[in-house]
Amino acid sequence: MLYGLEDKIKEFKKIIAENNLRQSYLFFGEPGIGKFTFACCLVNFLESGEFAPASRPLIDSEIFQPNKSGSLGIDSVRRLKNFLYQRPLISSRRSAIFDSAETLTSEAQNALLKIIEEPPAFSLTIFISREPAIFPPTLISRFTKVYFPRLNEELIAKFLKEKFKIEANRALKIAQQSFGRIGRAIQLLEPEKNLFLTESDNLDSFLENEILALRKNLLKNSSKLAWFLEREELIKRYNLNPKLQLKAIQEKINE
Repeated sequence: MLYGLEDKIKEFKKIIAENNLRQSYLFFGEPGIGKFTFACCLVNFLESGEFAPASRPLIDSEIFQPNKSGSLGIDSVRRLKNFLYQRPLISSRRSAIFDSAETLTSEAQNALLKIIEEPPAFSLTIFISREPAIFPPTLISRFTKVYFPRLNEELIAKFLKEKFKIEANRALKIAQQSFGRIGRAIQLLEPEKNLFLTESDNLDSFLENEILALRKNLLKNSSKLAWFLEREELIKRYNLNPKLQLKAIQEKINE
């Protein structure tokens, strides 16, 4: 179940039923709130009629993710073009999902513009990112933008109780530390999964833990909190190297 996204499910089902689905979307918002999962469920709905994670590999959809160097380059766009221009076999659309779209290189963005300007009528491309500002105006103007907000603590606590069968007080405590992100809540609930987090995930978690601790005493920590919030915003906006940023922040703390 996609917790907290019921309205979006209803909205997209209506759009599809009325044949008003666009060719290019940007799903944006904080990490760990369900953007990528929702996109996967959407393309599965187009192929199988079920708005849920696919139980088998899909024929008419493909996922594009950053390479080992952490970027989506021109090769990804070439693959996209070859994929999109083939007619769907089962689904009504050939669907592509670009995860971590903020890692698209400038060369890839320029090549992508040519596809997005005149996409095949039977295509659907969904870009997953933190915010629209990281894309150039010529590209972002051609996306239909869908914002995914953080969820309230009560909803996340309910999810944890129902999904993981934990007691109410523990669920609420984890929900309060999750910053409205279900993905973050699961990480806190199952710390062994942290072994598989990316450098970006580790940086996000580190920043949020520091900010949460500083907010407990706003009067004393106001200037330090302002510095952390500003640093968090810069990292998100300019897609800065998470490993280097984490090292720089830790050095700042130890000064």
